[in-house]
Amino acid sequence: MRVWRRRYYDLFSLIYDVIIALHSRDKSARLRRFLLEKAGLIQGQRLLDICTGTGAVALRAGRLLGGAGLAVGVDFSWGMLKKASQKAWENNVQANFVLADVSRLPFQNARFDVVTCSHAMYELDPATRQAALLEVRRVLVPGGVFIMMEHMEPSNPLIRLLYNIRLASMGSSENKEFARDERPFLSQYFDDVVLEVAPGGRSKIIRGISPPRDSENMS
Repeated sequence: MRVWRRRYYDLFSLIYDVIIALHSRDKSARLRRFLLEKAGLIQGQRLLDICTGTGAVALRAGRLLGGAGLAVGVDFSWGMLKKASQKAWENNVQANFVLADVSRLPFQNARFDVVTCSHAMYELDPATRQAALLEVRRVLVPGGVFIMMEHMEPSNPLIRLLYNIRLASMGSSENKEFARDERPFLSQYFDDVVLEVAPGGRSKIIRGISPPRDSENMS
């Protein structure tokens, strides 16, 4: 199943940017700016973008950091990462891209100040999502920010029907619950979880803070 999904996203990388722009009506990249603004990203910080796709958020972070920090994108699709790396080279942006499974991130504990995820978390099956959130918490510094963006439930009846069919196709009731309100799930891993509707009303961001280290084994 995972091999099929990887091949699917390798092919999807060829049209991914066009589809995302049409769905979110975000041709000006305002949502990426909004996401990083709400993350509080500043010079010198280290950002990890999981399920990075063709690298839109990581590339935007690389531009903002301007070499005075670190921007890393992770994805399990070589096709997506090839596209992301090409965009970084063409636009002279300092961003790094790593082929990895989000449930087993190849980074040390407390390595990043900010972790982002855009329009991807609800695609993960419940077990992978749980592992991914544990990994995100592990690689964040205490007090670090995890912020994710997902689609709002559409108001248009036809689009909402298609959206619900998409959720139903995921097969798991937990996936449907997660997509409709991520806060109860994220609150199991992060402090001060809040939700905010993004400009345009078609997407939402959910933000949480990495808790202090304690006696829990975070390795």
